[in-house]
Amino acid sequence: MLVFIIAGAVIGSFFVEYLVHLLADNYEIEWTAATETAKSMNSAQEIAIAMRKTHRESERQMNKAFKMASGAHC
Repeated sequence: MLVFIIAGAVIGSFFVEYLVHLLADNYEIEWTAATETAKSMNSAQEIAIAMRKTHRESERQMNKAFKMASGAHC
């Protein structure tokens, strides 16, 4: 069974490659530049950093509230 799955994957891969070449011959295919990808990565990293900062701040606020509620004043 595994042989049939692998054979199907290989044949499917060749078929997709053939379709890509047909499209490339008839249409112009442009790949995104590395700088555009880097820009989107930087913005994603900035969002992740901002989310971590707000998460840390909310944890600090919750810790203060729990300490006040438990009577353990520091």
